[in-house]
Amino acid sequence: MSDAESRGVPHDALSAVGARRRLQIERLVAGGDALARDTDGRVVFVDTGLPGETIEAEFVEVKRDFARARTLRVVAASPVRVTPPCRHVADGCGGCDWQHLAAHAQHDAKAAVVREAFARTARLPEAPIVRGGAVSHDASRTTVRMAVTPSGRLGFRRASSHESVEIEQCLVMHPLLQSLVSTVGVRGDGEVTLRCSVATGERAVWSHDKARVLGLPDDVAAGAAAVVHEDVAGARLRVSMASFFQASPQAAELLVDAVARAAGNALDGRDGVVVDAYGGVGLFAATVVPIGVQCVLVESSESACSDAYENLRGRSAMVMHTRFEHWRAVRAGLVIADPARSGLGKAGVTTLLDTAAPTVVLVSCDAVAAARDARLLVDAGYDLVNAEVLDLFPHTHHVEVVSHFVRD
Repeated sequence: MSDAESRGVPHDALSAVGARRRLQIERLVAGGDALARDTDGRVVFVDTGLPGETIEAEFVEVKRDFARARTLRVVAASPVRVTPPCRHVADGCGGCDWQHLAAHAQHDAKAAVVREAFARTARLPEAPIVRGGAVSHDASRTTVRMAVTPSGRLGFRRASSHESVEIEQCLVMHPLLQSLVSTVGVRGDGEVTLRCSVATGERAVWSHDKARVLGLPDDVAAGAAAVVHEDVAGARLRVSMASFFQASPQAAELLVDAVARAAGNALDGRDGVVVDAYGGVGLFAATVVPIGVQCVLVESSESACSDAYENLRGRSAMVMHTRFEHWRAVRAGLVIADPARSGLGKAGVTTLLDTAAPTVVLVSCDAVAAARDARLLVDAGYDLVNAEVLDLFPHTHHVEVVSHFVRD
């Protein structure tokens, strides 16, 4: 019997949708929410809470094993709570979900989330989690995906909603893109990606749906095949609008540096080829792998493969257009893997094992996926050297983890 039930309070009344409760926040968790517990011990995920705070919250979803609640009032605030620096947070914009957390505290908070994921999901409580690089908190994103608002403007989704919020200014958007948001119109519904290059000043847009972007300046290319060129770690990379790329060249530089340090001597090619799995436009193959070392890039996106062919000209590289899980593996000395948010999973790890690579560098954009893949690799005989936590997405819970594995 729970404490609440022993006091004669019905269980259903404790956690009904719409019920209000004073909660004590324990910690931040993967996905960005804060974790608290109801009076009956049930886990409650709360938006915009911070560790150590007391808040008044309203339940918005109730399940058998957990509930979700929204913060109504902060009763006792954390010393690292701040007023969100962007006014559109108050309008409901969900683009930057950690603006209430002081900038100087965000990187440590992300490292703590990763540490807990490795302890709970990977069952590696002593995993060597280290804090890596971070972009400055005023760094500008050069790729943004936006929603079309009912008034035919560009905006962002509301938090936990498909509704859109029109914006006038964006705290994290590059000025070359901000000027587009304030001038163009959109006819139709859907989402639009904007991208620019710091190196060249090129700009491009891509409507993912049937929406038409109106009033584009003459210098802006449009469509999935439109390209920009960006410089990263001394390499000029072609990036098509339909291809994935990091949020900014600064973020890409930090990621390249972390991968290069983790790969170390395994980049010399002595133990076999370097495999760039889920290699995209060739970010790592073009920057980390030395010229003359044999490299195989495996990528399922046709657009990214087309970019990679261009970006790897003059290198000893082969581009394979296929899903990594379907690829016929070759013997490798090093595998660099940068899978989608869901991670390698069992199928990806199976293919990776077929390479017999003694060194693996895994890039993960989700803390739980990183931990889940770490458990699979450890069970397969790899040792985790360390996992480096990078903060490439200021004011959000999003994190990048570069994990280094070796085996004899």
